[in-house]
Amino acid sequence: MPTGSLEEQLRPQLLSGLAYERLLAEIVSGRLPPGQRLRLDLLAHAWAVSRTPVREALQRLVDMRFVQVSPSAGTRVAEWSSVDMVERAHVVGRLIVEKTCSGPPVPMRAQAPRFAEGTCELLGYLELAEHLISRELGRLGTRIVCDHIDPLRLFVDSQTASRHGVDLDADRTSRRDLLSGALDAIERQDPVAALEALDAFSASFIDALGSGTARTAAQPQPQTPDIFF
Repeated sequence: MPTGSLEEQLRPQLLSGLAYERLLAEIVSGRLPPGQRLRLDLLAHAWAVSRTPVREALQRLVDMRFVQVSPSAGTRVAEWSSVDMVERAHVVGRLIVEKTCSGPPVPMRAQAPRFAEGTCELLGYLELAEHLISRELGRLGTRIVCDHIDPLRLFVDSQTASRHGVDLDADRTSRRDLLSGALDAIERQDPVAALEALDAFSASFIDALGSGTARTAAQPQPQTPDIFF
C-alpha cells in the first residue's frame, strides 16, 4: 500500500504535469525554438524540482514529436511547423463530428456559452471539442486532449500563429456563426445540423492553419543559452 499523505503521493504527478505544460508552452510559442538543447539537470535546477518530473515531461513531448533525443545531439526541441497543427486539427475535427452524433444529446450552453464580440471562436471550438471527446472516450479522450487540443490552444494565439505565416483573422465571422449554429443545434438536439456546422467549422479551421504550411519549419528565434535550459 502507498505510504505518506495524499499530497506526497500526488506531488510527483503534479510536478510532471506542470513541467510538461511549461515546456509545451515555451516550445509552441517559439521561446524555445527548434534545435534548442534541453538539459535535464539545468531544467530541474531552474525549477527547483527533481529530475524525475522533468524527465517524464520531456518523454511526453518526445511522444508528441515536439522533442527529439539523439545520442550525438542530446535532447533538443524538434523541428515542427504549422503542418503539425493541421494534422492535429484533422484528428480533432473528425472526432468531434463523430462524437457529436453519438451518445445521448447533452445541452452544451453551460459548458460553451455564446461568445462575446472579440472572443476567439477557435478557443470556443476547442473547448467544445474537449467536452465532446472527453465525454465519449474517457481516458483515451483525456490523452487526445493533451496530444492534440492543448497544442492547438497554444498555437491559435495570434502572435504565435503569425510567426508561422498563419492568418487566423480570415473567415472569423463565418466561423463564429458556424460555432453558434452548432451550439444551437446541440441544444435543440438536432445532431444533423450540429454535424454540418461543426464539419464546416473544422474545414475552415484547417484551411486557416494551412495558410502557413508553405513554411516547413517554425520561424527561427534567438537561441536560449544552454545555461538556462
